[in-house]
Amino acid sequence: LKKDIEVLLAAYNDRKGVTSAFNLNLLRRINRELGGDFDVSKFRHFGTYNVFSGAMESYLVSLEPQVVSIGALDLSFAFDAWEPVHTEYSYKYLRSDIARLADGTGFAIEADFEDERGWFVDSLWSVKPTIEVAAPER
Repeated sequence: LKKDIEVLLAAYNDRKGVTSAFNLNLLRRINRELGGDFDVSKFRHFGTYNVFSGAMESYLVSLEPQVVSIGALDLSFAFDAWEPVHTEYSYKYLRSDIARLADGTGFAIEADFEDERGWFVDSLWSVKPTIEVAAPER
């Protein structure tokens, strides 16, 4: 859900580094699963909120010029210092946005389940019943 921007920024740039570790793990997986040679220490996580799209955006930012190879793709990628790699959009919605999304796509909200602070919600949707109209007899 949409909430105070400072709350969102604190969550995506948390002091314990949970979100940073999650995003940097993408590079570790590329190394392990695709034969990459990313030096994870040469990237830094950056999370920001885009007020126009209503989304948190996560990036891995190259800390220096570097060239990285991914063996499974037989490709190399050059990064400039401070060049970002976009890793995530996490859209935040108002309850009215969620209701509009459900209604506009043929669903009805059956129930909402939220945390005690009202910061998160999971909505249970069902398909709206359709009214069958009989074809006119000829």
